[in-house]
Amino acid sequence: MKQKFAPSLMAMDLMNVQEQIEGLNPYAYYYHVDVIDWHYARNMCLSPQFIGQLRKITETPLDVHLMVQDLGMEIVEAVCDAGADIISLPLEEMGRNVFKYISYIKGRGKKFGVVLGPEAPLSALQYYLKEVDLLTFMGVTPGFAKQSLIEPVLDKIREAHALRERMGYTFETQIDGGCHRATMKKVSETGVDIIIMGATCLFSQDHDMGVAWKKMLADYEEWIHE
Repeated sequence: MKQKFAPSLMAMDLMNVQEQIEGLNPYAYYYHVDVIDWHYARNMCLSPQFIGQLRKITETPLDVHLMVQDLGMEIVEAVCDAGADIISLPLEEMGRNVFKYISYIKGRGKKFGVVLGPEAPLSALQYYLKEVDLLTFMGVTPGFAKQSLIEPVLDKIREAHALRERMGYTFETQIDGGCHRATMKKVSETGVDIIIMGATCLFSQDHDMGVAWKKMLADYEEWIHE
């Protein structure tokens, strides 16, 4: 199976955003935009304001991952207003408000995504999985790049695909983190629909994003056949 790829914009050169986005626009399936508040994870990057500026220079769908502690409707509203297409929320932060978030996001004409941490069971979504449009599996502990892949996550992806086929669900799957030369073959073999590419595989390849994308694809093809 040929995977699709979503650049992780927390890895881009923020001094050259427009140039890099224009270089990636012909290729990216989604843009993956992490909004991190320092409390959910010890990192801080991007914002609803960034999403609003990004929306002006791309028509590629924006998947916004809200890594925000004490998640509230205000931040969800802000990223919807800014132009996000998919709102991906951490399972553990939704709590008892999950159906409230689903209703609001769908009511705004957006897609609803759920992010599963490495420790989170797929069964936790059983009562609303049919409402999920994008299911993201964190391959590492959220917050920073260049961590080792937590390999039991790959079994969860296979489990999700089996459930999707059995139940007729329509969600897409994607993996975020831990994807590189040593792991890409295993990741690809799960059949995951989308792989999020960051600094290691994409942005470090070349300052020209068209060249970087071609190098990334060449590496991917080599790695999955090793």
